[in-house]
Amino acid sequence: MTAPRELSAAEFAACFDEPMLDVTDDEDADLDIDIWPYVDSLDAKALGVESFDDVDRVYQDARGRYDQIIIETDRPDIFLVVVVDIEARSIHGHRLLDLNVEYGLIPKTD
Repeated sequence: MTAPRELSAAEFAACFDEPMLDVTDDEDADLDIDIWPYVDSLDAKALGVESFDDVDRVYQDARGRYDQIIIETDRPDIFLVVVVDIEARSIHGHRLLDLNVEYGLIPKTD
């Protein structure tokens, strides 16, 4: 299993190439990587949530480098994003995504 690695804002931003493609239901996008041991190794409370839930969506960057697996948490509008390096077939890292902060409803502290 890949050791957990929290991505900085800059590292996370480097995993984007627009337009991001929704591949949630695309069977060809499935890399057969089991992300759950990685997710289970994370301390949800240390990240500011109580628990991680189900996969909400999966997005792939336009160049096909990364899949971003969006996982629901117990808090509305806060998601765990597990970034998968498609070519390396491994987990690149994770980032807690707070949509309230990203869209300016709550000021950033990072």
